[in-house]
Amino acid sequence: MLREDPLKPLNAGRIIVAAGCTTVALACQTEAAPVPDVPYATRDSAGILIAENTGLPSPENRWVVEAEPFLTIGGVSAAPPAQFTVVTQAARFGDGRLVVLESETSELRFFDAEGQHLRTTGGRGEGPGEFHYASTFVRLPGDILLVEAIDRYISFASNGDYLSEWRIDSADLVARKRAACGPSALLADGSRFHCALGRPEVGDRWGSRLVAQLLRATSDGTEVSLGFYVGADEGVLFSSGTWVASGGSPMIVAIVNNPEYSVEVWSPEGRLMRIIRRVYGRRAPTDREVEAAMEMAMRPPPMGPAPARPEIPDLVPASLGLTVGSQGDIWVRRAPMRGMQDESVFDAFDPEGRFRGEGRFDGYFWLYEVGDDYLLGARLDEMGVPHIQLHRLVRRST
Repeated sequence: MLREDPLKPLNAGRIIVAAGCTTVALACQTEAAPVPDVPYATRDSAGILIAENTGLPSPENRWVVEAEPFLTIGGVSAAPPAQFTVVTQAARFGDGRLVVLESETSELRFFDAEGQHLRTTGGRGEGPGEFHYASTFVRLPGDILLVEAIDRYISFASNGDYLSEWRIDSADLVARKRAACGPSALLADGSRFHCALGRPEVGDRWGSRLVAQLLRATSDGTEVSLGFYVGADEGVLFSSGTWVASGGSPMIVAIVNNPEYSVEVWSPEGRLMRIIRRVYGRRAPTDREVEAAMEMAMRPPPMGPAPARPEIPDLVPASLGLTVGSQGDIWVRRAPMRGMQDESVFDAFDPEGRFRGEGRFDGYFWLYEVGDDYLLGARLDEMGVPHIQLHRLVRRST
């Protein structure tokens, strides 16, 4: 099973983070990032546009996220429908309403534009519209919500009414040597992606790490290749595997294969359209991060041999999360490891692959959706309780 769930840190019992949330203007410079004379350049390589970013955007080209959220839902003192434990997805409708997927209770919770609870639907069970666990949902045309609930796909209307559902034939996937991979198998258009098992011919680029062919499966059963899914290297601290995200109109699929800072942008038809790179975008782990990560890695298992001492990399992976915005913009979440986030940092790239700056949040912040003029995410407070937050986004461009 290749599935990797990035949203487990939103469980209040698993993580403690710093209190408060402060977002600064995008493109705040890190100490290690040099500023060369040419911050952005593109070149063509056999029909694939390669966008290389080596510096910081000018002030007039920076995207800006307002420091204070203009809407917050949640907290221990909130009304019960606004108290969250494990949030795995959220979205905002055009009229300002919000829907939040609470995994702990298997519920879709709907709120109005002011954050007042409207309705709760779903719930644990096998009945119509019920499910035991859901990793995500996507918003289809007509604001239909398609929920991925393990091997069931359930659709709801924008007001929460149950519409229909169907099951995935898991036995057929196994027979064809297909497996779930990544944090979710659902793409923004309702199609699915999975991995073809069996190591493909990729040379020695990823050494002994698990590599599988990443495929997009349409409703008629057609499979389209979208590159590779690469697993984490368990012998290296901070190691992370592949992250995949989709979105935009027309839809694109973005892929990051850690540890290098290189984002592949694919069309749904399987054409590699663009590669985005940020030179000097990675950084060295801090002493505190190494100490905490080593302590966690060397913790003896309940049974079996003691773990081998892992390798300490010179640089942390490029990505620990990936989001595609409504305009085809790409947001890379950078962090060394789960459970240690004193700060959450996002790199923003426009649809052409130009770096538009860094967004920084105190503590743990997970980004669910980027609209034309907002960011929707969840921040954990000092007790590990999720707060749903909306921040204004200003897309500057000269």
